Amino acid sequence: MKTMPGHYPSEDFLVQEFCSALASNETPWGKVRLFREFNYHRGQADVVVVDQNNSVLAFEFKLRKWVHAMHQAYRNTCFAHHSYVVLPEPTAKLAHRYFREFERRSIGLCSIKEGSVVILVPAVYQEPIQLWLSNFAASKSGDGNGNESSG
Repeated sequence: MKTMPGHYPSEDFLVQEFCSALASNETPWGKVRLFREFNYHRGQADVVVVDQNNSVLAFEFKLRKWVHAMHQAYRNTCFAHHSYVVLPEPTAKLAHRYFREFERRSIGLCSIKEGSVVILVPAVYQEPIQLWLSNFAASKSGDGNGNESSG
């Protein structure tokens, strides 16, 4: 369980809080379908979301190693229309100092504040290089009610 706002005992707690925020349907992306741990040849996305426009969004989570997450998020652009790094608020504030690195890669930066998703750097929409993989990811998403499918 969290000890203080913005501090998490493990990455999984951050992922759980993010998924709970998405299930509320009051997200920056509206009502979404989601699933966790999408494995593909080049890696694994922690959470994949499909929005109401059928765009695929990928999210990478880290507690501290934001540069590593940024590289993973960039790799996810092969299948995602938008790719984000999600960090605890204190780490996200540090990473935001380097917002131009996120913009250069067209990936976004988010944190969680008081149970809501906060976008610090918006991801730029782009057509995935591997459209077939994007379509496969979209087909694996949840039931449209914020419920996860087993990724």
